[in-house]
Amino acid sequence: MTTLLIFTDLDGTLLDHHTYSFKPALAALQSLKTFSIPCVINTSKTFVELVSLRQELNHQDAFIVENGSAVYIPKNLALSIDETLEDCGEYWRKSFGPRRDELIELTNDKQEQYTFRRFSEMTWQELVSITGLSEENAKQAMQREFTEPMVWTDSNLALNALRDDLAPFGVQIQKGGRFAHLMGEHCDKANAMLWLKELYEQQSDEDVTTMALGDGENDIGMLSKADIPVVIRSPVHAPPEIPNRCDAWLSDAYGPEGWAQAINKVLIQQGIL
Repeated sequence: MTTLLIFTDLDGTLLDHHTYSFKPALAALQSLKTFSIPCVINTSKTFVELVSLRQELNHQDAFIVENGSAVYIPKNLALSIDETLEDCGEYWRKSFGPRRDELIELTNDKQEQYTFRRFSEMTWQELVSITGLSEENAKQAMQREFTEPMVWTDSNLALNALRDDLAPFGVQIQKGGRFAHLMGEHCDKANAMLWLKELYEQQSDEDVTTMALGDGENDIGMLSKADIPVVIRSPVHAPPEIPNRCDAWLSDAYGPEGWAQAINKVLIQQGIL
């Protein structure tokens, strides 16, 4: 027997790219709850953003924020954890990288060489105009702990040059759907997923099979390390290539509709549905 463990991106995957709706995925989400299959959110969003969104989704499982920078585990999950984690009220937190203020300080003098604008320099109104988020959601998105997103308006060549500049400081840049994210070198959706997978394996006598669903460049690491990688079609960009994974699924439908199709497919394959 194997235990199924789901990891999912949000924007453009479980949430519609344009409307942020998850309605087409509700029945599939309910199926996961019915069969006690953990569904771990693995997103570039912040902890503050996820507090309200998890309530809307009735999400009870662990979640990973800011592109793999930290894992939050609800204390009521009663997972036994060997290492010492940070106590964050209702959650235990495992963080993988430096704090946001260090990232801001490191890039303060880089704007003379490159053309970009960081979240810390924007108003919430500017963020609303870029993303279409509501005022409340934009303000939540700006409350970051471990990453600093940038609107990158320079070339890809320049982006790679900045990557090289920051690498000696243990900082990387990951490109998402709308933003380039400054973050610690060990902050990665894949690292956080594998850490959590190991935690679940310690609780169970069964093998853990991971299924990961994502639509963007910043999901490639997570998808490449999952047992079942699922690329969700996007209405705005081509599907990312998953290196060395000719077994990756590509959804027929976009966003949450494609997400639901993939979840139902795996439940049938595993003999659960």
